[in-house]
Amino acid sequence: MAEKRDYSPFDRVNERWPTKGDRIFSPGGDARPANSIGERNYRLGKGYKLAGDVLVQNFLGEPRDHDNLIYPILYCYRHYIEVTLKEVVEDHGQWVGITLSKKDHNLPELWKLFLQIAVAYHNDPSDDAAVAVSGCINEFAQVDPGSFAFRYARDKKRGGLIPLGFGTIDLVNVLDVMNGIQNFFECADLDFTHKRDATSIEMDDASR
Repeated sequence: MAEKRDYSPFDRVNERWPTKGDRIFSPGGDARPANSIGERNYRLGKGYKLAGDVLVQNFLGEPRDHDNLIYPILYCYRHYIEVTLKEVVEDHGQWVGITLSKKDHNLPELWKLFLQIAVAYHNDPSDDAAVAVSGCINEFAQVDPGSFAFRYARDKKRGGLIPLGFGTIDLVNVLDVMNGIQNFFECADLDFTHKRDATSIEMDDASR
């Protein structure tokens, strides 16, 4: 049974204090973790993209949060791109001899693998949409090459402030651009899957 409260956990300001018996992973019917690699990867990507979207929507209604939410918003969107590229490489690369050799946060390298897979499936890497996505990925890589800049203030090697390389930013535009990137990745995944399945059927027919 859910705990009875005389306050709302969603109150912006409250006097809630840690209480004996508090649990983070308390059983409930709100959500469940995915129990397969495929579903988990799918929901990770969807979740980080959606989290960025929700934060931007909250940003619109609460001007006082603007300078706080910029970091989790950009982190969620960057991580969405990283998770999605890795999933595409792991799902489709093996069919065309392309593997994920490094487990790091290097977006340009992941994008190169994506393009290699696209070419192997006879897609045009000079397509306007692909060029646009490439430009956005390079922007993220320049601002946050190692996936640290939106999570920490201090450079772990030199100890100084991590420079971000931009001034003010239009986060509604970020959301809009990220919607395009999400549609691009989802269509690419469907296209690769269709072509892979079609090739498998042709090979099966040829072997009979």
